[in-house]
Amino acid sequence: MAEVNLKICMGTMCYIMGGAELRALVEMLPDDIRQHIDVTFSPCLGMCDKVNDPPFVELNGKILSRMSRTDLIRILKDELKDVV
Repeated sequence: MAEVNLKICMGTMCYIMGGAELRALVEMLPDDIRQHIDVTFSPCLGMCDKVNDPPFVELNGKILSRMSRTDLIRILKDELKDVV
């Protein structure tokens, strides 16, 4: 059962600004970590009109902006610290 629900925006702006790197990162995670994350990819999270800081991810229902590979790794480690 996944402890973390992660949705990565694949909209044009997010994809160009780092969403593609986030997707590649998640797909390369080791199986022992990946099994605890329910990852989906959204064609758009609808945030570019509200806040202009892509790429966006939704983590357990919370929208996060300006997400980098380093930020995502740090956040996932924190979310899964008691699991892996």
